[in-house]
Amino acid sequence: MKGGLRDHGIKKIGLSDKPLISIITVVWNGEEFLERTIKSVLGQDYENIEYIVVDGASTDGTLGIIKQYEDKIDFWVSEADKGIYDAMNKGIGLCTGEFIGMINADDHYAEGVFSRIAEEVISHPEKNIFHGDIFIEYGNGNVKTKKARQPGFLLKYWEMVLNHPSFFVRRELYNDNLYDTELRVNSDHKWTLGAYLKDPGQFHYIEEPLAYFSAGGASMTIPLAQVLKEGNKVSKDLRMSWFERALGTVVKMGLYIPQYFKLQFNQLVPPSSKSTE
Repeated sequence: MKGGLRDHGIKKIGLSDKPLISIITVVWNGEEFLERTIKSVLGQDYENIEYIVVDGASTDGTLGIIKQYEDKIDFWVSEADKGIYDAMNKGIGLCTGEFIGMINADDHYAEGVFSRIAEEVISHPEKNIFHGDIFIEYGNGNVKTKKARQPGFLLKYWEMVLNHPSFFVRRELYNDNLYDTELRVNSDHKWTLGAYLKDPGQFHYIEEPLAYFSAGGASMTIPLAQVLKEGNKVSKDLRMSWFERALGTVVKMGLYIPQYFKLQFNQLVPPSSKSTE
């Protein structure tokens, strides 16, 4: 099944002062939060956006929510896929905008984000990856600000220390570099690290929260054995040396437990004011 504005011959184009920004939402059985996500995209103060929704053949009320907004969604498709990264790749192939942002069905954008990104894109035409901070929302009501760490040692040897929900990537970067569908949770890390190793200067950091991320997904509970297995695959695929792979294993083992307990603490301790992670 599919639908949206494109089925009625409506297509959008980028302008010199208003670049077309494509947004992808990947969803599967996400009726609880999907409408909030959709509203955070459609309710922005920037008009020149292309919204793509990729549903993995949901069996709950997800499709009904999508159809409720299909007169504002540029294209949506509902069919079985091979997981979240396969769905992301499918969405990328459907985009025509100059830049692509991805916001999953349990996350949502902050207000005014697209206008901010358009300003930065126009001001920094030499940059290819725009990113910023995020708010992390925990199940107990806690909200923490997670600032993006400077790309470098931790990105290379630990995990995805940048905030993928805040990413806006020049579409051409995906031409020969899509997400690795063999990875369960580390494909965004692999993609980002590969881009960093190729050209650190193509990243542009915006020092403010651009999106809200819901804590508690698969990437927050992955077992250590899986962390090490996927981390080793990332290192091998990016042709890192045996010493770099060994160092990555040591770093991941050393930081796994502190990170795990930090997550549990933030989910169990009663809410307070917003703070920085």
